[in-house]
Amino acid sequence: MKANRIISLFAAAALTVSVSAQQSVHDNYVGVNFGGGLNTMVYKAANGQHGVGGGIETGLFYGRFFNRMVGLGVGLQYTWANSYAAYNWQEVTPGLAHPSNPNTPYILTTGFNKWRERQNMGVLSIPVEVLFRKALNDRAAFIGGLGLSLDFPIHGSYSAKGGDYSTTGMFPELGSYTISNMPEHGFYTYTDIPDKKMANRAKVGASVLCDLGFRVALNDNWGMYMGIYAGYGFTNLLKEAKTEAMVVINDQQQISYHGTFDSNETAKANLLRCGVKIAIDFGWPTVEKKAEAERLAQEEADRLAAEKAAREKAEAERLAHEEAERLAAEKAAAEAAAKAEAERLAAEKAAAEAAAKAEAERHARIEALKAQGENVNVHFETAGADLRFKDDEQNIIDEICDLMKADPSLRIVITGHTDNTGDPEQNLRYFGMNRAEALKAYMVSQGVAAEQIECESRGQNEPVADNATREGRSLNRRANIKFL
Repeated sequence: MKANRIISLFAAAALTVSVSAQQSVHDNYVGVNFGGGLNTMVYKAANGQHGVGGGIETGLFYGRFFNRMVGLGVGLQYTWANSYAAYNWQEVTPGLAHPSNPNTPYILTTGFNKWRERQNMGVLSIPVEVLFRKALNDRAAFIGGLGLSLDFPIHGSYSAKGGDYSTTGMFPELGSYTISNMPEHGFYTYTDIPDKKMANRAKVGASVLCDLGFRVALNDNWGMYMGIYAGYGFTNLLKEAKTEAMVVINDQQQISYHGTFDSNETAKANLLRCGVKIAIDFGWPTVEKKAEAERLAQEEADRLAAEKAAREKAEAERLAHEEAERLAAEKAAAEAAAKAEAERLAAEKAAAEAAAKAEAERHARIEALKAQGENVNVHFETAGADLRFKDDEQNIIDEICDLMKADPSLRIVITGHTDNTGDPEQNLRYFGMNRAEALKAYMVSQGVAAEQIECESRGQNEPVADNATREGRSLNRRANIKFL
């Protein structure tokens, strides 16, 4: 069908006012869009109820911006619109003579019962809009448009989608005899109206348009627009008013159905469009901007070349100066080297003597710490393993920790002791060992490697004081260190 070919032709195209994003770069945009929503015809039916319908629109556009904010757009737009009408009414015509029996008058009743008619129309429009844009950031912009369009209805049809239309004859002289659904007598119920083309269309109209949405840049040239559109046809789409009824019965009792737009049911229909749409557009700069960009690029290239030449000259001068300084420095360096060599030899001799002295002092300190460590006793509460350092013992233990961290080859054994309180076996196996392990845990927390420390217990077998007194027992609850 011709209508389907036209729809297929424009289904891949689009009109949108989606121009923007790289506003400082591009002035020209072409785009395609597809949208849909409340695309319908608005009218008033004399005997029925009007209902709106949905539709789609698609098209092509070209937009040109004259500055960062204002531009002009023009395009080619196809709109598919639908509307509905519902009828429930009857008409009674008395005093008629039936063709098969002219001497017998009858009363004719005609009417619609839940009759529902669908109208559709395809409109080709040429929109012209003033465009507005406001950049939100480097990649997104707010877009708006306001303008007019010329609307050319290019095809349309109507058909009944439900209900029935009936003719019934009543013959009073025959005892109120009623005839219905008898086509051979001209009375029948009609329920099927095939699709018919609208005869009363193809009048050029005009609409006001507006668009509102956002464009997001996909790259330097391509962008996507998402927004809403609205348009109202302020002129009548119908060519002229019709005088015939929707259903006409001729002398041979034959029905002719003309539909809402091809009858006296309505003389005016306006196109209404609103909905959502998306679009893809491509932008590029004007010739003037392109030339300006090339000029700026050439100036930048000249500037870089001049900077390069200046750098090369300065580099040559710097190298010559550095060479002179190098020669002078080499002479001074040779003189300084001889002096430095003498000083180095003297320094090495002094360093060797200092190192020997330091090593002797370190060895003496190690031996002193070993001796002190073996005399350090960390004391504990009865049946406890909490460390209680006495006098300067913690400082000595910390020094031993530093010494062992500095020399991982050093090894120690920590021996735990108890008083004679409690079971001798438990004192040997548990309490003495727990105290040795407590001191080891402290030294490990200070950074000593665990493998440098061994633990053992002597229990109550090696007292250093009399277990008969409280003070003596306190001294016997201890842990001490011995270097291996």
